[in-house]
Amino acid sequence: MGTKESFFYQTDPSLLILILFMGMITLMKLGSYIGQRINLNKDDTENPGNATVLAAVFGLFAFLLGFTFSMSGGRYEARRQSTIQEANAIGTAVLRADLYAPEERVAFRKDFKAYTTARIEYFTSGRDRMAMARAAANAQVYGKMLWQRASEDARKAGTVFPANLMIPSLNDMLDAGNTNDYAEKLRVPDPIVILLFALCLVCSFFVGYHSSRKGRFDWVIATGFCLLSALVIFITLDLDRPRSGFIRLNTSHQAMTDLIQQFDNP
Repeated sequence: MGTKESFFYQTDPSLLILILFMGMITLMKLGSYIGQRINLNKDDTENPGNATVLAAVFGLFAFLLGFTFSMSGGRYEARRQSTIQEANAIGTAVLRADLYAPEERVAFRKDFKAYTTARIEYFTSGRDRMAMARAAANAQVYGKMLWQRASEDARKAGTVFPANLMIPSLNDMLDAGNTNDYAEKLRVPDPIVILLFALCLVCSFFVGYHSSRKGRFDWVIATGFCLLSALVIFITLDLDRPRSGFIRLNTSHQAMTDLIQQFDNP
């Protein structure tokens, strides 16, 4: 919970993309201006080497963009799967509490409900760091209580069989919680994001520079390129922010919320 968030992760992706879009337009215009100033139109013969370099740069940009999008999407899917797995692990452990005698069963279900509520609060706290820390601490406390209760019951003669089933379920539940927490911290490294932004700006400059020798510069096409590139990068960044982005893990989080229904019938 004490992981320090980077500048790119703290900053709203909408603001980052707006800055990127304005930078692309500015560098594209700068490239066109420089191309016109050095009067490239004196020679109408196209240099094949320039086209090769330009294609290589754009190919590198496309490769990095696809790689980053795939990385961001993969992390999103990992978070979704880990949340569902944790919900399933909790549900299995709760059901195995029914194997105990009524008194132990009630005590287990009470602690399970508190643990599940804390985990739900952790996921629904958004970017409220204090609420996240409080919910995580509560879940840890109730997790320890459940483990201690199961360990004590395992030493009782009449509860050996249910304990042998409960303890592995508790272990899976706690492990799934830790995996889920760490899956949320899996993010696209900042150097990759910085390199993607840099390549995007360089490509914008080259577009303006190269197009200046072709006559009239078509700003509609140029703006469309900037806009589409910015939108794809925006989605890439948004996928990497499960708590603050437009694309949330609502469906998989619903699997956690639905667990509360198991406690309606004591």
